[in-house]
Amino acid sequence: MGYVFLVLGILLGVTGQMCVKLSKGFKVKIPTVSAFVSFIACIYFISLATKYIEVGIVFSIWAGLTIVCTTLLGIILFGESKNRRKIISIISIMAGVVLLDMI
Repeated sequence: MGYVFLVLGILLGVTGQMCVKLSKGFKVKIPTVSAFVSFIACIYFISLATKYIEVGIVFSIWAGLTIVCTTLLGIILFGESKNRRKIISIISIMAGVVLLDMI
């Protein structure tokens, strides 16, 4: 059950990040409100995940996968830059997440 909560937390964290981008500095109301609601729900589900999984593992996986997903969506949806260093960094983060999950 902990991993279900963790996945929900990751999805809500990524949603919140996308809403921050769409809010244009918190000037557009709907994405601004959506960002705050997403982050509150994200933290709620992450806190539930810590009941089942060690806190260090939860936050490492959550942070790593949120960064990876946000970066990939930035490239795909917003045409943000992609270069060798960014791709290597994403792969490194994913490797770290996989290694942590194996503990």
